[in-house]
Amino acid sequence: MSKICTALLSVLFVFNICYHTSAQAQLRVDVGGYMQSWYIANQSTEVVTPSQGMAPALGRETIETQGFRLRRARILTRASINETFSVTSWIELAGTSPSLLCFYGDAQIRPWFTIRVGQIMMPGQSWDTARNASSWLLFYDRAPITTTMSNAMGYTAFRDVGVMVYGQHGRLWYALQAGNGMGRFNQAGSNITQRKAGGGLYGARIDYEIVDGLTLGSHIATNQQRDVMLSGTGPFDIDRTSYSLRAATNNFGINGLFSQIEYMSMTGKDDSRGLRLNQDEEYKLSGFYAQLGYRITREWHVIGRYDEMTEKPGQRGYAIDYDRAFSNNYIFGISRYIFDGNRELMRMHLNYGFGQSGPMDLDNSILVLVFQLRFIP
Repeated sequence: MSKICTALLSVLFVFNICYHTSAQAQLRVDVGGYMQSWYIANQSTEVVTPSQGMAPALGRETIETQGFRLRRARILTRASINETFSVTSWIELAGTSPSLLCFYGDAQIRPWFTIRVGQIMMPGQSWDTARNASSWLLFYDRAPITTTMSNAMGYTAFRDVGVMVYGQHGRLWYALQAGNGMGRFNQAGSNITQRKAGGGLYGARIDYEIVDGLTLGSHIATNQQRDVMLSGTGPFDIDRTSYSLRAATNNFGINGLFSQIEYMSMTGKDDSRGLRLNQDEEYKLSGFYAQLGYRITREWHVIGRYDEMTEKPGQRGYAIDYDRAFSNNYIFGISRYIFDGNRELMRMHLNYGFGQSGPMDLDNSILVLVFQLRFIP
């Protein structure tokens, strides 16, 4: 209880400072967004088919598809109230109905200290899901290990409801977070109707540029909750912890060359929210991705990526529990960018990827052309 009271008093103190230092409100509203459209020339996916009758063996078949996809269509609205306060929302329009991705308020106390409250893309996860916005993707999509770990930790679409504090000081970027640990739209008091005090998803992230062109980063997070009732289900416990390590280069040693490698790991000790564990069993998730690219010119880039992911036990279903599941993927691409001065307007990626997933060594491949148009203010 004393910790909670101290935290509340700290928030009140900060907002008191904001009130006395803020200038007269001058509302400004900016609207923007971006869209991503795919042309899938060919996608081939080998899948498991259920066994027939009482036969224990599972079959397999290959599914192929081709065509167009509107992958993302997002609208940004940002209201700047004054030099200190602003409110931002992101809405996804690519589905059958509009979906609220983010809605948060910012209080920028200092250039190196900002408080953000609401439904947020949280920092306590891999760089690829915490800081790599979808409009910055260098390939048609993220490495599977990054999204799998984010979902398993309790985020949905990399987001949670809560608060974060972040800022940039010299070469150091840092962030701290506290959230419900249940993902988007799950509110305390309505969706979360019971939970022991102090429960939630807490995390931190730092990224530090050691020298020009060389950056190291890491995150650590834990989702600890007891006796949770969520939307009428429960009570259940959550016990999950994750961390990641990252190294990235940009024009380091060789002009035009850029690279990144990120390793991540997670441990889960509960059987709620989809982790199908036996009593006293732990869920282990680990993996990495490594990518290397070269800027031929400012407008033309070539790039490649390799990623791996391992789950113990496997979370695959088909009425069979596997001791271990894995996936590995290769992807290669060429990209074309169009700029208006220093502002990027458009990017196109031509990507070819292939890989395997186990324990049944299922093959997959894709040839896809990505078109993105940005109009972010």
